[in-house]
Amino acid sequence: MSHIGNKIRAGFFATPVKQGEYITKLLNVKGEGAFLDPTCGEGEILKQLSSSFQSEDCTITTYGVELDKTRAKTAQENLDHCINAPIESMVISNEAVSLLFLNPPYDHTMKGMDDDNTDRKEWTELVRNVRYLKERGLMIYIIPSYRFADKKIARYLATHFSNIGVVRFSDEEYDDFKQCIFIGNKKSGKHKEFNQKLYDFLLNMESEDFVRNQVTPVNVMVGKHQWDVPTGPTELKTFYTKLENKSNFYEGIKNSKGFSAFMERSKPKQLVIGGNPCLPINQGQMALLLASGAVNGEIGTDDHYHLVQGLEIVSKVTEEEERRHDNGSKTTITKERTKRDVSVKVITPKGLVRKLV
Repeated sequence: MSHIGNKIRAGFFATPVKQGEYITKLLNVKGEGAFLDPTCGEGEILKQLSSSFQSEDCTITTYGVELDKTRAKTAQENLDHCINAPIESMVISNEAVSLLFLNPPYDHTMKGMDDDNTDRKEWTELVRNVRYLKERGLMIYIIPSYRFADKKIARYLATHFSNIGVVRFSDEEYDDFKQCIFIGNKKSGKHKEFNQKLYDFLLNMESEDFVRNQVTPVNVMVGKHQWDVPTGPTELKTFYTKLENKSNFYEGIKNSKGFSAFMERSKPKQLVIGGNPCLPINQGQMALLLASGAVNGEIGTDDHYHLVQGLEIVSKVTEEEERRHDNGSKTTITKERTKRDVSVKVITPKGLVRKLV
């Protein structure tokens, strides 16, 4: 996609409600905690997952981030917390959320001026957001089936997660979306064992025939296995964007002393006519007044309201002087001087422009 507008809209596909129902049945929520969707769209899927387990004894707080303003507004109604901002600008507590739902846009990252290449969003969002998931926290990762065969994605998943399941959308919606679901608990500790069997399995998912024949539909998995979602804090200590919303600046600017001073300076001056100057004003003094803006502003009120504009018109005048010498030769001397003229115009209430000087 070539335009930034298309980039913003790129790859937005909300997870179907039916698939959300199947995923919910695969979860075993142990207790209260925080659920995060860093590319939440309208927040429907995270609301669907959390509402099934909400109770007086189990408080689940939902957090979302959405770039699109319209979708973010809807998500703010569906989720407990949602910020309209790019995920790149977010500051979120590390290792804090119990469940991470990740269905990133299917596109490349934008290329910066100093960048030689770009990465796929499925990869960058995976690496960026797993750090917010607590140890043994559950990640649900939904991307197109062939993208699991990316070596970087496959190696990362095979290294950092255990108790893993890979399923595809149910038959009634797989042909429309061609998406698969990775479910796994984040490993704990610094030293993580590489799962070669999982890595090889994911690389084979580049083949559509392999996915259809070897990857279990999510509805078939229901009732056979469940994944634990551990308990955790319900409130994230850190959850904000480094980018300020421009609407937050309105009141501050409007009430600032600097803005008030600017408004006063930008108002037309109210000129007062009356009395005579202490000394007669010569042309040079008048030019100085005009140049400083002293003869600009308003005069009178109501039917006698006029706008006055004074200008100093500066021009160059060229004069030639011819001198004859005793030997018969002549010399032409060219002189250039600056000429300053005064112009004062008045605009009447009827729009008539009159030139006084």
